Amino acid sequence: MKRHSEKWFRSKGFQGLVIAILCLALSGCGPEWKRKFVRKRAETKPEPIIAYEPQEYRKESNEILYKRHFVFWKSWQEELVNKLGENSARDTDAFQEALKNLDDMKGCLKEETAAGLDPYIKKINDLYNAYKSDRIGIIQARQMRQDLDRIMLKIDKAFRYTKVKGHIKEGLK
Repeated sequence: MKRHSEKWFRSKGFQGLVIAILCLALSGCGPEWKRKFVRKRAETKPEPIIAYEPQEYRKESNEILYKRHFVFWKSWQEELVNKLGENSARDTDAFQEALKNLDDMKGCLKEETAAGLDPYIKKINDLYNAYKSDRIGIIQARQMRQDLDRIMLKIDKAFRYTKVKGHIKEGLK
């Protein structure tokens, strides 16, 4: 039994362990050791001062605004036609944006021509209210998509810029 314990004491693993323990004991918990494991405080920098300069924004013509709102309306309407029923939050946003852009288009047109958009806005608004009131199923979503597609084609045909460019209000908005 004595021989076995002597071998263990003389082994390289034991000697390495003893040396590691001695190093740790001699180093103690000095400031260097503590600094290694203590989190450093974040430096507080003064907040930068941001000064905004007022700018003069150019008003855009009604023609440019009409074209922009027409493109935006069409993209939101296509979103509804292609993906209605997949994501209710996205559908709600698409309905609201399509209606908002139709109203903005209406604001750029003269009174007589703008009145032509009212039935379409009412139909889309009715579809939106029906969508909000019920959780629609696959069949109802398909029917709504078809209705929205028909409305989109009619508005696109009747209120394309080339058709209404003579009926847009003059001036800047």
